[in-house]
Amino acid sequence: MELCVGPVLFNWNKEAFLRFYQSIADSPADTVYIGEVICTKREGLSVRDIEDIADSLSKRGKKVILSTPAIVAGREELGYIDALLALPYPVEANDMAVLNMADGTQKEVIAGPHLEVYNHMAVEFLMSRGIKRVVFPVELPADSIRHIIDKTGILGELIVHGRVPLAFSWRCYTLRTQGLKRKHCKNQCSQWPEGMEIKTLDGERVFNINGTSILSARVIALAELANQIRQIPVGALRIYPHPSHTPRTLEIYKNTFQNGLLPEDAIRELERLYGGEQFVNGWFLGRAGKDYYGISKIQEVIQW
Repeated sequence: MELCVGPVLFNWNKEAFLRFYQSIADSPADTVYIGEVICTKREGLSVRDIEDIADSLSKRGKKVILSTPAIVAGREELGYIDALLALPYPVEANDMAVLNMADGTQKEVIAGPHLEVYNHMAVEFLMSRGIKRVVFPVELPADSIRHIIDKTGILGELIVHGRVPLAFSWRCYTLRTQGLKRKHCKNQCSQWPEGMEIKTLDGERVFNINGTSILSARVIALAELANQIRQIPVGALRIYPHPSHTPRTLEIYKNTFQNGLLPEDAIRELERLYGGEQFVNGWFLGRAGKDYYGISKIQEVIQW
């Protein structure tokens, strides 16, 4: 099972990015996604920085894929994508514009999760455009993923861990909380390295505001469902970056899927690592995404 590190979704500074990817170079990750998915106004990494990091990781035996914005709304995003397409690495398309821009370039293109592929007809269309790998949307349940793979034979990548984007807007949510518009951007979202947490009036954590995106407040963790994931079967697992826990998270998932660590032991290790974080796994089981089902409940809710 291929282990993947998804693109960093937060507005870190350059030094934080460099430390992170240095730690990933020594991790069990097979594939590393690098690039700006949320907002190209962010100043963390330039395209030249991305190239340097990609070259360094490639020399360490990692496969590098360059991620593109989830919303392509103007020249800024188009210029960024053009610059990534000029680099000698595969590209993850998170907007259909990337497929059109890559036509005729012989570039390997991955269908990212924000293309929102929900059925086998959509995958067949993408395969007709040369796509050989799809990252499934986080809200797609296991039975649908298995059906798509059975019908198409596509290499599927499953999001198994991390805070994940749930919605995007051209307008910046972070700026709006401060009464500002996007033209006043001064990279304010860098103040929250995991996003700005939003709670209900009753105190329940629901979302993390992250620039132009809304993320899940709680971390999705599917290590406990390792046996069910093997039944689909997907070929790759995606772990979204955390400021400090990603290398150890990768080790736990590798031990679970390759070295015989029991799923119930894996989830306990993750709970300790994340300081008692309340994980969620409901979408994979066809339930509400904010719900969590432990080992004792999984068989009761599985419909496949």
